[in-house]
Amino acid sequence: MSKLDYMNTSVQEPPLDYSFRSIHVIQDLLLEHPQNLAWIDLSFNDLTSIDPVLTTFFNLSVLYLHGNSIQRLGEVNKLAVLPRLRSLTLHGNPIEEEKGYSPSLPYRQYVLCTLPRITTFDFSGITKADRTTAEVWKRMNIKPKKPRFKQDTLRFPGP
Repeated sequence: MSKLDYMNTSVQEPPLDYSFRSIHVIQDLLLEHPQNLAWIDLSFNDLTSIDPVLTTFFNLSVLYLHGNSIQRLGEVNKLAVLPRLRSLTLHGNPIEEEKGYSPSLPYRQYVLCTLPRITTFDFSGITKADRTTAEVWKRMNIKPKKPRFKQDTLRFPGP
């Protein structure tokens, strides 16, 4: 099945609640039809990162990861490939303790910039003001990638 087939599937699996299970690795769950999964609760486990296997759940719209041990805010980047993700929780993870963390900056802004399609984050709705603040924060804090040129493409005219 292609990615498009996964996204067009109309059959959704019921929500899966794997909270409070001391899960370390998501691959241990042995899900039968992950392409149909729309909602998974992995809160209050022992996850230290966002497992790349989650990026294969193309119909995932709700993902609860609060109360785990995720330490790097950059882990959120992995979720950007999920086209239907609308609700995410991450509170209660060590990423909140990064230098400069407050309940709104930069943790919330970073997530909103990285996942612009979400409508609910940490059980709070995303407002237009949140999106504006995140966009301003992004312009001030995230440098755009500079285009790379191959050395052999930069040729100077000879004498």
